[in-house]
Amino acid sequence: MVVVSDEEARGFMFAYDKLFATKAKSKTDLENEAAGKETTIDRTRRLFYVTCSRAEQSLAVVYYTAEPTMARDAMIRQEWFEPEEIELIT
Repeated sequence: MVVVSDEEARGFMFAYDKLFATKAKSKTDLENEAAGKETTIDRTRRLFYVTCSRAEQSLAVVYYTAEPTMARDAMIRQEWFEPEEIELIT
């Protein structure tokens, strides 16, 4: 199980809300993207991959967000999960 919560992370190196498109990219994110530099989203994507790829039989991802519908839509759009694999609990 992977539990994701930016609020509980208490840091600035990772931003799941940006990765899952529930928060807009910052000016710095946009500048770094344009310059070909690493962004918070790049680091977060790698961390998410590492945590998820360690599952051997099954995986549950619990993501705490104020915008669950936006997150679900972004995950489907990016083809990370199928619609039936996502359950919103509000």
